[in-house]
Amino acid sequence: MVRSSKEKILFISPTVPRPDMNSGDLRLCSILEILANEYEITFLSITYRPGDDAYVRLLEQSGLSVRVEPFSLWNLLKSNRFKVAVLEFYYTAEHYLDRIKILQPECRVVVDSVDVHYLRLRLKYNMTKDDTDQTVYLETSERELNVYRRADAVITVTQDDAEALLSEYPDIVCEVVPNIHEICLSHAPPDRDTLIFVGGFSHDPNVDAVIHFCQDILPLICHDKPAIKFTIVGSNPPDQIRNFENENIRVTGHVPTTSTYLHRSHVSVAPLRFGAGMKGKIGEAMAHGVPVVTTAVGAQGMGLTDRENVMIADSPQCFADAVLELLNDSCLYEKIRKNAVQIIDQNYTPKQVARAMITALERICKKPEKRMGLHEKIAFFNGYITRKIKTRLFSS
Repeated sequence: MVRSSKEKILFISPTVPRPDMNSGDLRLCSILEILANEYEITFLSITYRPGDDAYVRLLEQSGLSVRVEPFSLWNLLKSNRFKVAVLEFYYTAEHYLDRIKILQPECRVVVDSVDVHYLRLRLKYNMTKDDTDQTVYLETSERELNVYRRADAVITVTQDDAEALLSEYPDIVCEVVPNIHEICLSHAPPDRDTLIFVGGFSHDPNVDAVIHFCQDILPLICHDKPAIKFTIVGSNPPDQIRNFENENIRVTGHVPTTSTYLHRSHVSVAPLRFGAGMKGKIGEAMAHGVPVVTTAVGAQGMGLTDRENVMIADSPQCFADAVLELLNDSCLYEKIRKNAVQIIDQNYTPKQVARAMITALERICKKPEKRMGLHEKIAFFNGYITRKIKTRLFSS
């Protein structure tokens, strides 16, 4: 057997990514495909879900070695020397970071934040002022930052997220690797007076955004355009969302591809009231040539400018006015459409992001690896032994 001469990278993720389900999984699959051209990639998924087999095959077709739980990290690290281990989400790193540091100290451990969770939760608490939301935000902040400061580096999707982390811990090494979007334009004009929202509803900000739009914004638009059509595209819509369906509002649930729906739509709306990271729904609409109306939260991290490449509005009336202006003003519509496509072409295509990811890993690996201190090792082994004892007690 001929052994690969490529350096090895390990990825560990909570699930097998499903790129047709959400922008985070699409980003991960794109990054894996990019890196597989330069490195030998081993991908571990902590959980198996019914239907994962087809997505595993997609990864394997890109040249990855894929293993789904149960797997032995000990055996894997004993038989392979990894240049970098990339752990998706801080809560994955909570479990695996110390194990990798102990078993393979020279391997750089990088946490891909996807979005910085505590920033999103802080915005939610600021909106609701709910005691439970405050508790979740504070607990998540403590856990998340504890992981990031112990990792060799953290990948964020926006510079805003990176700066937020550095304001907490200036010694954190941050690299920015944004979402990836293929430009996909249609020559056919969209249907007149049609709006679209795209987003998976396992993500709390999307549920809130659609409820807010249907209850507070859409009635204002309907006052001027009673025949307006609104399509809600995304997996796992709860009853709260499905109950909005009527002759003007369509709820599709999961669709194999969003392109057809985007190309038929006049304007994309993203009335997000809390969140962090780069919003895939906004980049995706821009890449499809569909002008976007969003909030300041939705526009975070992409370098967008109101009335140049996007429309930004926060109050219900201003948001409705922005939608109506795009529907009625063809010159403004075409200007924003053209400039939005240009932003994607210059910053977020696979070629651009491939360069960013490979350069980020090269910079990370030039820095000395972080070694665990003696007290950290003792704390890990004490916790490990305690968990083993509890497992045996409860299973006996």
